[in-house]
Amino acid sequence: MTIPTNWPNPERPGMPMFPEMSGRHVVGGKLLFWYSDIQKWVTSSPISATKEPNYFVGCEYHGPVITPAQIAEMLAAERERIKNMVVRACNLGNIITASQRDMIIAGIDSETAIRNLGATP
Repeated sequence: MTIPTNWPNPERPGMPMFPEMSGRHVVGGKLLFWYSDIQKWVTSSPISATKEPNYFVGCEYHGPVITPAQIAEMLAAERERIKNMVVRACNLGNIITASQRDMIIAGIDSETAIRNLGATP
């Protein structure tokens, strides 16, 4: 049997991305639920059963199913990270231009200012 190499950690096939968190994942075209407490997959078709991670080693891992709330949380964290980077760049000086620094100091949201910079030269 050929083991797909697209598992998040090729050294641990059968283990999902974020194994410390319970949640839904798509594996081999099926929607499975990973229970982090017991470190096992739960299937619902044809019957509900728990399976060891190695049961799905031969299947392709497609990824976690992320809810809209989780997406919003990740985007908020990313925006905050970028905002903090801009603030640090302002404090260090000479990393961003004076006009970019002035936009931020003038109260323009960092996120908007970054988007308004345009494409990378």
